[in-house]
Amino acid sequence: MKPLSPILDALEAELRDRAATWTGGSDPFEEDDVFNDWALRIHEAQCQAYPALARFWEGRGSPRPGHWTEIPPVPAQAFKSTPLGPDGPEAVFRTSGTTRGGEKRGEHRIGRLSLYRAAARLSYRAALLPGGASVRLLSLVPHPEEDPHSSLARMVGFIALEDEVEEAVWYFRSTAGVLVEECRAWLAEACEDRTPVLILSTAFALAQLLEAMATRPVGLPAGSSLMETGGFKGHAVALGRDELYDRVWRTLDIGEPYIVGEYGMTELLSQAYDGQAGSAGPVGERRHHFPPWVRTRVLDPVSLEPADPGTRGVLAHFDLANAASVSHVLTEDLGVLEDGGGFRLLGRAEGSEMRGCSLMAESFIRSLEGRR
Repeated sequence: MKPLSPILDALEAELRDRAATWTGGSDPFEEDDVFNDWALRIHEAQCQAYPALARFWEGRGSPRPGHWTEIPPVPAQAFKSTPLGPDGPEAVFRTSGTTRGGEKRGEHRIGRLSLYRAAARLSYRAALLPGGASVRLLSLVPHPEEDPHSSLARMVGFIALEDEVEEAVWYFRSTAGVLVEECRAWLAEACEDRTPVLILSTAFALAQLLEAMATRPVGLPAGSSLMETGGFKGHAVALGRDELYDRVWRTLDIGEPYIVGEYGMTELLSQAYDGQAGSAGPVGERRHHFPPWVRTRVLDPVSLEPADPGTRGVLAHFDLANAASVSHVLTEDLGVLEDGGGFRLLGRAEGSEMRGCSLMAESFIRSLEGRR
């Protein structure tokens, strides 16, 4: 990781400083020239560190780009072709492998967990701990020691370390699902304690808890909030967000303004949120926002050229925090960029919509084999 070390040191210091001091105002990363300078420096370091990536980018016609948009995105499928990231990583995050069956899981090697925490911290503090009030945390995500290859579990572990968290419990097991009775008893105690509760959950685990508690709802303390993520990938049960949030209100007494949606990927170290606990807007009007060191584009699913404004396409994210692996990632998610910032998620690409992603993945595999 020698070619990357200097820029990783500098980037981690920048992100750590922002997480500690940012109050919601402007950020230097929002300036295009600042972001572009970081992106090009990171790109050069990644080319030096990873010859396969350099061959891929050279084969796509961008040996010395002048702007970050000229750097072709690496398809998320590529993480299934080869482990991306440094040798001797501090952690290895793996994708669920459930979206289209039992295919090979993607693998993202994490050079520095401290950089991951620095990248995640600003966003989750702003979205989930906006007022600095004390909370009790209930995780319906496995503990990071139980599932060390889950980037989500690791992030929940970071949140549990924040000063505002008085107590944290993990009541989900990979083999058993939600520990309903433990949740019921803990939530009843929280009602007596009157300290606000912060629940962190995938949508599937949340639906499981709500179904089990439907006949015995609880009224959680004022200021309680919830983060949901992950959808229902790989599961037969699915609920619309409107219905899911209505069940949260009826079962836990957490209203829609206190429910925040999180968008994250194993392949990225930064996350996007669609609101701030306590002031999140109506579900149908929400947009996801990344921190300032991430840029999102919507690309035509076939040509991978920038889509017209307001047109649906495949999302591509350039995450500076991914400096130790690959920063420009082409997802399999569909979305639309909105006026005023942020993006609206429209689900997963399927069939013909995957054509551009698949061709890009084939190009990456050829670069691994030393071919153009």
